[in-house]
Amino acid sequence: MRIGEKIAQRRRELGLTQDELARRMGYRSKAAISKIETNVNDISQTTLTRFAEALDTTAAALMGWAEEPGAGRPAPRVPREIDAVYDALNEQGQKELCRYGRYLGAQEEYRAREDAPRVIWLRHYLVPAAAGYASPIEGEDYEDIPLPADAPPEADFCITIRGDSMEPWLRDGQLAYIKRDAPLQEFDAGLFFVDGDVLCKQWCTDYAGTLHLLSANPLREDANRSFPRTSGQTVVCFGRVLLPRRLPRPAYR
Repeated sequence: MRIGEKIAQRRRELGLTQDELARRMGYRSKAAISKIETNVNDISQTTLTRFAEALDTTAAALMGWAEEPGAGRPAPRVPREIDAVYDALNEQGQKELCRYGRYLGAQEEYRAREDAPRVIWLRHYLVPAAAGYASPIEGEDYEDIPLPADAPPEADFCITIRGDSMEPWLRDGQLAYIKRDAPLQEFDAGLFFVDGDVLCKQWCTDYAGTLHLLSANPLREDANRSFPRTSGQTVVCFGRVLLPRRLPRPAYR
């Protein structure tokens, strides 16, 4: 499916008209949207990212890459030099650039090796997760890293564990892989944000509605955190930690 068709499909899923999408994109009329949806197959990364933001999706989904099993993060979110060149041209210049690009692609000396593996990227947040203090994870403090061989394909991002409160399941310095907004059952491990702390913990609630964030390490009961329903504190769960098996209920010594 062409990129333009993907954009049109996503627009219809959201119940948007071409006029409404044009306003979201900052275009003066729906004519540009209609042209892109009807005719466009080549689009710059910058424009693609803008469409993804306007349509509440990802550039990978609009490209169709997210449909591939184990696709993960297809590319780092870094503008390529060619994007600025493409965006600076008028329509005729963009067509000529694409034509010349296809010509170069037909030349053996310029053609990318077909057997070269495609690098898959995963976002790694640089805020450590443990019982220590940190700034909110949903910021710009991240890097895109090549997808590690042991990473679950459904992981949305990863974070480095600091401390021993989740041993032996997650050790100090190990990467924890997170599925964003995944449902958690009691005693599943999740990534939580509380008053400046980013915590990787198991969780449960008791009869009084108190939320307990628990250490998996039987020797680290001291690192547990509890939040009564009336505490006024807000606990945000960033997602479920992806592990090979479900963790048992903690049993402290």
